Amino acid sequence: WYKSMEVANRISFIDQLKGITILLVVIGHLIEHNAGRDNFLWTFIYSFHMPLFMFISGYLAYVTFRMERFNFFNVVLYLGKKCRTLLLPFLTWGILIPFFLLRNIDKSFGMYVYDYIYHWGGGLWFFATLFILSVLFVLYKGGERILPKQNMFWDTLILCILGAFVVLIYKCFTFPHVLEIFSEGLRSTISYFIFYFAGVLVGKYKWLDVFFTNKKIFSALLPLFIVLLSQFTYDMSSIFNQAMKVVLACLAISCMGYIVTHITWNKRIDDVVQCFGRESLSIYVTHNGPFAFMLFLKDVLPLSDANNLYSIFLFLLISLFISWIAVGIKKVLSLSSVLSFLLYGKKLYLKENKK
Repeated sequence: WYKSMEVANRISFIDQLKGITILLVVIGHLIEHNAGRDNFLWTFIYSFHMPLFMFISGYLAYVTFRMERFNFFNVVLYLGKKCRTLLLPFLTWGILIPFFLLRNIDKSFGMYVYDYIYHWGGGLWFFATLFILSVLFVLYKGGERILPKQNMFWDTLILCILGAFVVLIYKCFTFPHVLEIFSEGLRSTISYFIFYFAGVLVGKYKWLDVFFTNKKIFSALLPLFIVLLSQFTYDMSSIFNQAMKVVLACLAISCMGYIVTHITWNKRIDDVVQCFGRESLSIYVTHNGPFAFMLFLKDVLPLSDANNLYSIFLFLLISLFISWIAVGIKKVLSLSSVLSFLLYGKKLYLKENKK
C-alpha cells in the first residue's frame, strides 16, 4: 500500500538550498519589474535559479519516494497527491481567484481557461511543469523496476527513451492546431527535463555527491562559471545561448551545493532560510498571485538601477520582507482547512480531531 512521502527528518541543506533559491526567485522578479533585464544581477539569477529548483525537486522526488508495491492503485494515489499539491494551487490561484473573486477578466471563462493553459499559467508555470515531470518520474520508476541491473547505463537508457517520448509528443501536439494549446507546457518540460532527472540521479547514486563535496571540483567550476557568465546573454532565441544556459546552470548547481554544505550558518539566519525553504512553494505561488503588486516598487523606492550595491541591498531586503509576508499570508489562510486545501494543496480536514 502507498505510504506518505512526507519525511519526519528533513534534510537541512536541501531546505537551505530551497530557501536561497526562492529568495533568488523573488529578487529576480523584483529586478525585472523595477529595473528591467538589462543588468548583471538579473542575468546571474536567471542563468540558473529555476534549473536549480527543478534539480532539488527531482532529488527530493527520489529520496522521499515510498511505494511498497508499484501497482495501478498506488500510482493513482501518488499522482492524485501531485494533482492536489501542484495542479490545485495552479488552477485556484491562476483561474478561480482572478475570474470569480477579483473579477478583472474581460473575456469568457472558456476563453480565459484556454489562454491560461496556452500560456502555461504565466508566472505559475512551475507547478504545471513540475506535475508533468512527476508523471514522467513515475514512468521512470516503473521502468527502473523491470531493468536487469541498477546502474547508470540503464538509467540513461530509460531517460533517453522518456526524453524522446516527450519530444515526440511535442512534435505531434504542435502539428494539429487544436492541440497546440499544450505546446508551451511541453517546451517547458523539455527545457527542465535534464535538471529534474539530474536531481533524481544524484539522489540515487551516492558517488555523484563528489560534484557537491569535492573542493578541487568546486575550485575549478566556480571560476569557469564566472568566466562563462560574463559572456552570456539571456536570449533564448539563440541555440548557442540555450546551450550556454544549460552549462551555466549545471556549473551553478554544483557550486551552490558545495557552498551550502560547507559554509557555517548563523542559527537565526539558518532558521529563516530553512523556513523559506520549507515554504518555498507557498512563497512562489503567493507572491506571484494577487499579491504580485508588492513587486512593483520603482515609483516608491529608487530601484531603477540594479548595478550598484545600494540597490542590491534594497532588493535583498525587500525580497526578505515579501517572503515573510507570503509566509504570513499562508499561515493566516491555512487556518481554514478548505482554503489551505484549495490554495496550497494541503490535506482537507472537514472535522476537527477531538481528543
